[in-house]
Formats: sequence, C-alpha cells, structure tokens
Amino acid sequence: MKKYLYLLVLLCSACARPMSSENHQTTITKLIDDETYFIAAADTLNWAKCWVQTEEAQFTMASARGCWQLNGWDSIRTNFRGARPFKLDLKRDNYHYTIGENVAYVSFDQYDNWGGSGSYRKKESRTLRKVDDQWKIVQTNVIVTSSYDKPKALSYHSPKENLPVDEKTSFRTKGGLGGMYAGFVEVPAGTDFSTLFAGLPHDMCTSPHWGYLFEGSMKLRYADGREEIVNQGEVFYWPAPHTGVVLKNAKFIDFSPENEHRQVMNHIGNKMAQQQEKK
Repeated sequence: MKKYLYLLVLLCSACARPMSSENHQTTITKLIDDETYFIAAADTLNWAKCWVQTEEAQFTMASARGCWQLNGWDSIRTNFRGARPFKLDLKRDNYHYTIGENVAYVSFDQYDNWGGSGSYRKKESRTLRKVDDQWKIVQTNVIVTSSYDKPKALSYHSPKENLPVDEKTSFRTKGGLGGMYAGFVEVPAGTDFSTLFAGLPHDMCTSPHWGYLFEGSMKLRYADGREEIVNQGEVFYWPAPHTGVVLKNAKFIDFSPENEHRQVMNHIGNKMAQQQEKK
C-alpha cells in the first residue's frame, strides 16, 4: 500500500511541475507561426487572439527607406483590417529565446513572400506576456534586411505610355530599376486616393515619391495636417505618409522606392478587388 501511495505522490508532483523551458519554446514558436499564417489567410478573428489587446501592444517595421510604428492594439487592428488572403511562403530559423515566468522574448531570421509577391529576408523579434496563463504577443519588431542589399539592374528606357500595366491596379508601373519603381499615372478630376489608402498607417500612402506633373493639379495632404497644391509643369517630392485629391485631370510620372511601392500597390490592388466584389 505504501508503495502505491509513494507512486501516487510522485505522479502528482510531476503533474504540478511548471512547464519546461523547451515546452515554452514550442508553445511560443507555434503561437508566432499561427499569428503569421492567420493574417496571411486574412483570418483576423484568430489572428487577434494571438495578441495582447491593450495600449501596450506595438508593431514596428524598419527598412533601408525608413521606419514606421503602430502603437496600441486599436492602431494595429485598424492597420490590418483590410487584409486579403494570399499563399504565404514562410521559413524561419536561427531562433534565440529568453523566457521568464510571465514575459518572454524570441528573435529569429525570416524569409517570406509577404503580400504574395517578392522575396524578403528579415530579422524579427517578438515580446510576449502571459494573459490568463496563455502566452500572447505584445510587441513585434521587423527589420527588412533584404532592403539594404545593393540592387543589381540593367539600364532601361521606354516611352512613359508604354510602361507595363499592373494587373491588380491597372496603373502603368515598372520595377527593378536600381531599387526604384517608375510609374505613369493618368487620373480624372475628383479622384480621392484616401479610399485606396484606408487601412495603411494614418490611412495614407506609406511610400515617398519623386516626379513631374505634366498636366492638371493635385492637392496633397500629410499626416501633420499640412496641405499643398501641385500644379502643371512642377517637379514634386511627396514624403510619406500622404494622400491626395485630383483637382484637375492629371498626368504625372513618379519614382518610388521598390519595397515601399510594392507594399502600397498590393494594398491598393486588394482594395480595388474588394470594391469589385461589392458591385
């Protein structure tokens, strides 16, 4: 009888032991993988369950072109509310974990095709906190290391009207030009770009542009509330973030950093697809 009691005490002791560090690593790794695949599938309901949904939540992304940050769960949720599903090709390695009783930190290297196009290398990290004894993400940091690569490109020239048409947006645009995109845009008076930028940080374009306005006029607005008018025959620089309204039928050519431009074009393409679905 004593032997059985002894075995029962050992069993209960084993059950009462805290989760091992290895088990915590497995749980945390699954959580951050699930969170990424959920948002790639536009499953925002399950994606949100992976996060600490308070003002301490934070998302930061940095690349060779700059850095932007979302502070607070409401800001993060709003930015990703327009997510569209795509087939994610994801690989992660070189994990490093620091795990405490209620707070954990993990860093890793990531390789993906975010947005369904392109190929990116990143250094990423997650800070996590326990909520009701469950690990939740409280902070995400992303550095797009591939954006720092020196681009390799051949020379290129073409009439502006012959630039390739992007299938998602119908805009004439050409990438692979030494890390830059060139675009030729024709838009009628009354066009308000804000509806296409909705869901991006500040609901504005997150890519800077350099260019020349051949015809028409446009009103630009920036995140600080500043506004300006760009008129026919003017060279312009539009820093990010910004949005604009076409005052008179406009034709312009612009040049944009490749990574930022591709992300904005993917977002606009998804918005246009949503609008078509509603018709």
